[in-house]
Amino acid sequence: MAGKSQAGRKQLLQAVKRELVFFDAKGYGRTFRSQWRPTLLLRDSPVCVNYSSTGRQHACSECPFFILVPREKQGRPLPCHQIPLDISGITVSELYQKGTQELLDQRYRDWLSNLIREFERP
Repeated sequence: MAGKSQAGRKQLLQAVKRELVFFDAKGYGRTFRSQWRPTLLLRDSPVCVNYSSTGRQHACSECPFFILVPREKQGRPLPCHQIPLDISGITVSELYQKGTQELLDQRYRDWLSNLIREFERP
């Protein structure tokens, strides 16, 4: 996280903490807007800049998590799903494609917890 502005780091830490609370409260298990699709990590979270948007969507670059998206993947749909969750580089997108829900949930929660520890380290 070297090179990130102090304000950006603070905003991201707050967003990560809110996301962990939402995740632990089983927020992703609730119906989101429609019943025809499951909820998506980050995209269907109150942390997402488009969570309650009913009209024009905000650019993903306005999201505090966007600074974690590798530059070469920032133009993809759902760039937040391209954030590496660990040193192996596995992403939410890859876990949706190849993993189980249990593995996805565990890796995602571990990632959130590790980010909080990293940011709060003196």
